[in-house]
Amino acid sequence: MREILYVQAGNFANYVGTHFWNAQESYFTYSDDEETTLNHDISFREGSNPKGDPTYCPRLLSFDRKANFGALSQTNDLYDNESTDDSQLWQGEVAGYGPVPKEPHAYQTYLKTDEASTSSATDFTNNIRYWSDFNRVFYVPRTIQMLPDVPDWQETQGDWLVGQEMFQRYNEETELMEGSVRLFIEECNSFQGLQIMSDASTFASFSVSFLMAFNDELSRAPCLSFPLMGDAVPRNIDLENTLHIRKVVSDAVYLRELDSLSSLTVPILNPNTWTKGSWDVNLKIDSDYYYTSSILSAHIESSTLPLRLKTNVEDIASFSGHLNLHGSHRFSQLMGVFPVAASVTPQDFWQQSYNFSISRETVMAKTYTRRDVTRGLSASALKAYNSWCSQQAIQQPYALSTHAPAYPLPSSFPDIFRDEGILANHRKGQHERHSSASPSTTSFTSLRANSGTATMVAEYAKYAQACVDRRKTGLLPGLIETLDDVKELVNDLWTIHDAYSDSNSDTYH
Repeated sequence: MREILYVQAGNFANYVGTHFWNAQESYFTYSDDEETTLNHDISFREGSNPKGDPTYCPRLLSFDRKANFGALSQTNDLYDNESTDDSQLWQGEVAGYGPVPKEPHAYQTYLKTDEASTSSATDFTNNIRYWSDFNRVFYVPRTIQMLPDVPDWQETQGDWLVGQEMFQRYNEETELMEGSVRLFIEECNSFQGLQIMSDASTFASFSVSFLMAFNDELSRAPCLSFPLMGDAVPRNIDLENTLHIRKVVSDAVYLRELDSLSSLTVPILNPNTWTKGSWDVNLKIDSDYYYTSSILSAHIESSTLPLRLKTNVEDIASFSGHLNLHGSHRFSQLMGVFPVAASVTPQDFWQQSYNFSISRETVMAKTYTRRDVTRGLSASALKAYNSWCSQQAIQQPYALSTHAPAYPLPSSFPDIFRDEGILANHRKGQHERHSSASPSTTSFTSLRANSGTATMVAEYAKYAQACVDRRKTGLLPGLIETLDDVKELVNDLWTIHDAYSDSNSDTYH
């Protein structure tokens, strides 16, 4: 069935992932008259709960600090904790001690009620505190991987050694690889690989340790990675701020390690570094995780849609192989337009496309391969897209397109659209968890291997070289400590850079 095991590591990664799974849930059909375009077995696993009832849950490992799970626990309405209550065996007084349980968000209460109301679902998605507040799917207990919280005084961002030790200790204490991970893999009929999304600033070394252990102990299957980069910009060469140094160098090391551990890596810029422009003309942007993660998830979900379509026989290996036709392009860039206006022109597909992977476009950047996915475009918009494609330097088979139905907008999706009709008209009176009247919107998403990647890698290489010139040592305890370690990092980054470098792509706009 070409099953995928998904991994989310970190708070922001789980925000993005929650939107991703809510979208997957909206593809399910509940009548004989409806037919889904997706093969759900690729991303969901079929099983049964302790009562023997059938279940269908994401094939997912979700790692985060315990405090970030909010009211979500390993038990839920499908997998209830039926262990014996010792208090029933004791006839005396019972006193309970422990942290006060977090109250479920109003949206979770809304999902459990079938009562008619004049309120729309968006009234219940205000004041999101945790990613679990707007979650719409049920998880098997082994999906929830709660890591110990860290003291308030401890700074873990960019601390590579802390992440390594955290994985080793957690793996030993919970038998992670031999337990939860192996069980997921053994349930698969034809496991195709991993799709991992992680916060680079806090879970880079944890994720690298996970991938290395996975390759050594279980499988060397292909891996599709979406590292969510930190907010420290490498072109800002600040060598006096220790935290800034650690963040930048940690990101650089993470990219270097993923170059060998992943079949395809798609770096994602931190939302704090996004710039305004024509790309957000149809959006109301808010810096809150709940809002920025919804935009990213829409593009990540659409870009990987070909892996889940019933009509498509692609897997992670062939998908990555197309974007890496030359054998040395294991990094791609994510860009797109969300939503696509009805009056879109061919020029808009270039002018309104935002690059979520590199902070600065390069002059005359050369594209080697491209994978486009359009969602719900009208005939006129599709004509504009085809006209834009005909103007591009590369054509089939180097450029491939998938045209799919519009992107679904479940009631958990934030109202970020300037066009109020996109959500408001549909959500009025929408009260059931599984509603066939869910709204949707148009989008255009593109993954491309591009010489602009050389610019991104060069910025990290120059930053590391500046550390060498200033004789900075002990940058990442346990990994990048000596000047020789930093020099090796510089050389590795320039090697990656050279695979993408083009004579016309090294000049910035």
